[in-house]
Amino acid sequence: MRLHIGIDDTDSPNGMCTTYLGAILYRELSRLAEPIDLPRLIRLNPNIPYKTRGNGAVAMTFEVDGKLIPEIKDTVLFYVNQLSDFTHENTNPGVVFLEGDIPEELREFSFRALREHVTIEDAERVAKDVGADVFKFKLGRGIIGALASIGYPLKRFTYELLAYRELNNWGTPRRVNAESVFLADRWGYPFTYDNVDPYKRSVLITPHGKDPVLVGIRGIDKGKVLQTFERVKFGEPIAFYQLYKTNQNTDDHLTPKKIGELKLYDSAVVRGTVVKPYWERGRHVFFELEDETGKIRVAAFEPTKKFRNYVRKLLPGDEIIAAGGVKEHEGVLTLNLEKFYPVKLVPKIEYRKPRCPRCGGTMKSKGDYLKCKRCGYKMPKKLIPVEVPRELERKVYEVPPDARKHLSRPLVLPGGEDSILKPFNQKA
Repeated sequence: MRLHIGIDDTDSPNGMCTTYLGAILYRELSRLAEPIDLPRLIRLNPNIPYKTRGNGAVAMTFEVDGKLIPEIKDTVLFYVNQLSDFTHENTNPGVVFLEGDIPEELREFSFRALREHVTIEDAERVAKDVGADVFKFKLGRGIIGALASIGYPLKRFTYELLAYRELNNWGTPRRVNAESVFLADRWGYPFTYDNVDPYKRSVLITPHGKDPVLVGIRGIDKGKVLQTFERVKFGEPIAFYQLYKTNQNTDDHLTPKKIGELKLYDSAVVRGTVVKPYWERGRHVFFELEDETGKIRVAAFEPTKKFRNYVRKLLPGDEIIAAGGVKEHEGVLTLNLEKFYPVKLVPKIEYRKPRCPRCGGTMKSKGDYLKCKRCGYKMPKKLIPVEVPRELERKVYEVPPDARKHLSRPLVLPGGEDSILKPFNQKA
């Protein structure tokens, strides 16, 4: 008998991590049953406001002797009850068990949980329809991610190796040799990626919270991921590590839509025209995009750093493809920009002073007339329009590694441009 197990919402900003719980359970249950592939880390809608840190649920599948199913369920529920951080008001764990094959209805629900806003009631209805066994702790919001992680088809996937800390080190600064991370990244890149930010010279594999994760190393080749991990030097002991198969960095969250179709919490790709010059507020850069169905405000927020410089180069009339998550900012529906591609750029015109017609010298503006700096010749102020090169190329621009969402696919990976170009039949 095939048994699928999904778990979500066991952590909080104060500690714990659903992947830590999943890794422990994967080891424990593998003594009772035969695992089918690696455990799965499934990231869901990144725009949901009450999500856990990375909105990641864990699923695993075993070939099980039917007589052992009650013991396996009891083991899972025991560990969830013991390790979840119930002290935090937003921690509402959920556990789901499903026997047999994955119904199509559940696969459809998984993609809804990735791309839209779904409710606990939606999850309970689907669980009942497919015959899943559901367990709720507190509000039980975690059943949404638990159910979705079981049904997620994972046709496209990457890997993440997560190494965990000894309990007595939780909440203390992580002791990882930065230089060794840069050397390991140089060796494994691009088969492993986002290990460092080369511009800031900062390490990205170490989280900053009180959770038990020491490092997380992502990649598209599990052998390279393991070898990159082995090249990193640590200043503290590693309790254990687990390799996960995951939908991270697949862009599976992005759906092509018209601007008029966008709803709060959507993740989408749209094509439109820049309406007016950008404006800034609080170091965030905004502009407005429209198509034949409506308009939406687009934002490059301060954490995207130099990415904002490319946004500032857009002009009214430019046609672009933009990808990102839809959130509410200051009461306005806003597309939080992850990537964009300039389709058509309008000419950029600058008005320049002519050279002196008498001596060829430089003219200086004097109110409503121009005066030559060299010979003093005066003439009416008439500027000459000159078309200047645009500073944007026809390529995809993306946010830097430390501002990238878990699901966004870096351009360095194969297919990194597909989600933004293919829906509109564009070529880079």
